[in-house]
Amino acid sequence: MVDTRWMSIALIVASVSGGCATNQGKGALIGAGGGAAAGAGIGALVGGGKGALVGAAIGAGAGAATGAVIGHYMDKQQEALKKVKGANVQRQGDQLVVRFNSAILFDTGKSRLKPQSEQDLASFAQVLKEYRDTDLIIEGHTDNVGKRARNKKLSDARANAVVSFLAKEGVAKQRMTGLGLADERPVADNTTQQGRQQNRRVEVQIKANEKMQQQAAQEQGKSHG
Repeated sequence: MVDTRWMSIALIVASVSGGCATNQGKGALIGAGGGAAAGAGIGALVGGGKGALVGAAIGAGAGAATGAVIGHYMDKQQEALKKVKGANVQRQGDQLVVRFNSAILFDTGKSRLKPQSEQDLASFAQVLKEYRDTDLIIEGHTDNVGKRARNKKLSDARANAVVSFLAKEGVAKQRMTGLGLADERPVADNTTQQGRQQNRRVEVQIKANEKMQQQAAQEQGKSHG
């Protein structure tokens, strides 16, 4: 008969396995929180209340170390991306977000990359190839001017144009997902010209992939082995 405690343990571990890092220091704190939650849940299932306390302490240490490893990796990638012309790099939670204004990449209403923008994207691709243990969601965004169906089609085409170019530059296509969101996620006020210009953008979300998370956990395990 299957012991349901161990099935529950597996679910708890899986639920926090995505707790990566914002940077090396904050990543350690975030990882500690996720690790403590997992450890407490496992300890409670196996050993009751006292087991929860012990499990939380062990889990916090494991999570902090894993989070710090990923945070350090993302820190280095962030610094490299800041050197890419036209790229606005931000840290949001456990991932990097790189924004390119659509006016830099495309002519108005078009989805074909401008020749001068390809050099910037080629530099971007070089960094992505160096930091290959990440997954990318490449989003196309528009303002709210015009028909929504047309904006959706344009945002899809622009996202896919960037995916295709990066793939041509050697970034593994299986790492990338293209997504057109039209005007669903504005970052500024669409009632002003300046706001609409900010909303017309291509946004790339970069996060540690499953392999990176597993490697970080394994390295932490070896250091305590």
